[in-house]
Amino acid sequence: MLFIINAAAILASFSLNQMLAIYWGAILPALYALVVAPQALIERSGIPPAVIARILVPKWNNAEDLTAYIVKYWMAFATSTTSWKKRRDSVILCLTAFFFSAVYIFKELLAAGAFMFGVGYVLYRMSMKVDRPRSVYASSEFKDGSYGDYGRKEWELAAMAIIAFSDLYPDDAALRESASKVLEDSDVKPVLARYRYADGASWTPG
Repeated sequence: MLFIINAAAILASFSLNQMLAIYWGAILPALYALVVAPQALIERSGIPPAVIARILVPKWNNAEDLTAYIVKYWMAFATSTTSWKKRRDSVILCLTAFFFSAVYIFKELLAAGAFMFGVGYVLYRMSMKVDRPRSVYASSEFKDGSYGDYGRKEWELAAMAIIAFSDLYPDDAALRESASKVLEDSDVKPVLARYRYADGASWTPG
């Protein structure tokens, strides 16, 4: 639906013979950046970080790292079933915003061009965050260390955080199912053996 509305607005911008028609295609990206993007970009969790850490400490020996990761990508975890759609929408609207930025600059509408460039950048940042944990977990490049030790560490954090998020909402069936799939992943089990107490790990700090 968003794709259709966006396409219709772009078409109207270039087909209607009205003075302000050129701005119609910019409305949807701007609204999305102003209304939806802040929820993904502002690192504010639905549960206070101190409470998250307190819930995770009995089960994880890296509760502090998991808490920070969960807070950073809270929207992605909280809307896990639709996060891929938000990522897709933000990518489409990001490209639309950058396109109109170029159009406005070409037409010497510099203020509008600069504004839409800012909108595009905000939506780009959103596209990188709104589905980050699951996209990282699903990435073979992150898992096999193609992106270096930092990438591999994030893959481990993403996998653990998907499980840990279900610890915060134990009655949520969708989160439990998602966590169960990760728990059954043979590549994740060695990670859990190091960090999750419930798996009887013989881990050593550091």
